[in-house]
This record gives sequence, structure tokens and C-alpha cells, in this order.
Amino acid sequence: MLEKFIDLINFGSTDGTAAPAASGDPAAQGAGGFLGSWLFIIVIFVLFWLLLILPQRRQEKKHKEMKSKLEKGDKIVNQAGIIGKIVSISNDKIRIRTGDNTQIDITKGSIAAVLSKASSEEEKEEKEESKDKEEK
Repeated sequence: MLEKFIDLINFGSTDGTAAPAASGDPAAQGAGGFLGSWLFIIVIFVLFWLLLILPQRRQEKKHKEMKSKLEKGDKIVNQAGIIGKIVSISNDKIRIRTGDNTQIDITKGSIAAVLSKASSEEEKEEKEESKDKEEK
């Protein structure tokens, strides 16, 4: 067993004689078998990269861009499924309004998606609603 392993590393037999290339022994094939193994490993690695790592990086880039474009008044959903409108934004924390008198502080990393962007008309309506509530 050890001799076969050494033969594989040395690309031939340990006694210095060359084995015939036509035999079915993988160690006797020498560098051709070794190169074929490495080529197979490289192809598997490239496929792994293209199918798993590259799409994950693209998704991370989109999520980072989405977090940087958050604005007050955007309607968002976090990873726990809580839907709310952004009331204020600080460095890493966001305060969202989920109901009439309910506000929750969450981190930017927990935001799963932006459901709708804030428009100037919505902000005006929100200001009017808050003024009406304060008057009551």
C-alpha cells in the first residue's frame, strides 16, 4: 500500500524501472493520470465557483446597495416578517412604525426587502395624520 502511494508521488515505480503505459494500473500511467486528476479537481472548483459563490456575492452586493438607499418613509419587511414604515435612520439602527402607536428599533442587517419607496405625497399625508392625532 505504501509502495503504491510512493509510486503515485514519484510518477513511477520505486525500483527505477519504468512500468508499461498500456497497463491498467493508475500508478503506471504516470503523469497522465496525475494531470487528469488535477484537471478534474480544477473543473469541479470552477463549477463550484460559478454555481454557488458568484451568485451569493451578487446577492450580497444587491442587499448592501438596498440598505444604503433606505430613506425615511420607505415601507420595509424584516427577516422576521414584520412590516413597517421607516420613522428614523441612524448609523446601524432603524426605527420603524408597525402600527398606530407601535415603533420598533431594528438593525439594518435584518431588513429583508423594501416593499415600497416613500413618495413626497405619502410624507405629506403622514405629517397631516400626525398633526391630527396630536390635536386630538
